[in-house]
Amino acid sequence: MSQPLPAVFRHLIVALVFRAMLPGLGMAQEGGVPSSPERINLTNFPGELVDKVVVPIPAEIFAVLDKLDEPDWNSGIQLPAAMDRGGERSLLALTFGSLVAEGFIAVQAKNAGEIESIGKRVLDLSESLGLASSVRPHSLAIIEASKNRDWAKVRDELDATQQTVRTTMEKLRDDELSGLVSLGGWLRGTNVVTSFISGSYSEDKAELLNQPGLIAHFREMIASMRGPAASMPAIRGIATGLARLEAIITEPGNLSEEDINQLRDISRDLLEEFYFAKSAS
Repeated sequence: MSQPLPAVFRHLIVALVFRAMLPGLGMAQEGGVPSSPERINLTNFPGELVDKVVVPIPAEIFAVLDKLDEPDWNSGIQLPAAMDRGGERSLLALTFGSLVAEGFIAVQAKNAGEIESIGKRVLDLSESLGLASSVRPHSLAIIEASKNRDWAKVRDELDATQQTVRTTMEKLRDDELSGLVSLGGWLRGTNVVTSFISGSYSEDKAELLNQPGLIAHFREMIASMRGPAASMPAIRGIATGLARLEAIITEPGNLSEEDINQLRDISRDLLEEFYFAKSAS
């Protein structure tokens, strides 16, 4: 059984994770370097929401799981078969985010073959989004770095890929799609993290998922969507699923093993709206 991390160390790690997720969180800075708060109230995080969630699946979360346990990361890779989404850009954006998250999982597994497949799929999807020229350099760099087993480089390029797509969309005043890229990545990462935690539960690991403010942000983003995409069954299903996730996260007290199992199952249901094929059940 893994040993629990000291509370101070856990809070420091969570601070770093959420700072990556939500830059500009209002943490004190000295010399341009964010300082660590003495205590984080995870039941009321983040306290101050920012408009843009930049990195929904930071590698720090996976690194913390490695410290708490040794997950079989290869078992977490689930690259789905390519699906025809009819050119619907909102679903393509969600899928793009999940695909980048899949790449982070493959990096943790140091699986060069899967990383190369993901790199090629990222390029194909960027063409469907009309962003191939911006993404191609990153995609080629991902494939090359994976062949050289340069995992740090692969991770950097995956992060840069998502940021490039988000920045390009924002320049095109397509903030809605930019936000969906983040949501897709967050859902895929949440699903794999909950899957590992449910297999070896501890309160220390469950604490990583206590992110009510982040879920509220995504719910508000979906609620503000306009146009035909807002009425799509997949988007409505995601809105309903996010409400279910938030209801679990905002309950007082630590997340129980049953809570984690519910988060795992609900996030999987949401991913089946756009990423995985729907299960027979």
